[in-house]
Amino acid sequence: MNTTDKEPVEEITMNETFPIEFHGGSQDGALIEGDKALDVILVNCADGLREIYERRSDEPPFVYVQVGYAGNETWK
Repeated sequence: MNTTDKEPVEEITMNETFPIEFHGGSQDGALIEGDKALDVILVNCADGLREIYERRSDEPPFVYVQVGYAGNETWK
């Protein structure tokens, strides 16, 4: 079979989303849909600070708990 005779197949990208739930901090009780389950999420909040949320579950709904704060720093 000659593979050059085949027509190109359009690539399909599936963007699966899943629920993400926040506990603590300014996002307490928020439920959003996401497409990535990062280990840590930084959320901008007042006075140039970011809240640090850590993932506490391995399956949806992914639960993130606020574990601290970080300053918004610039790197040179």
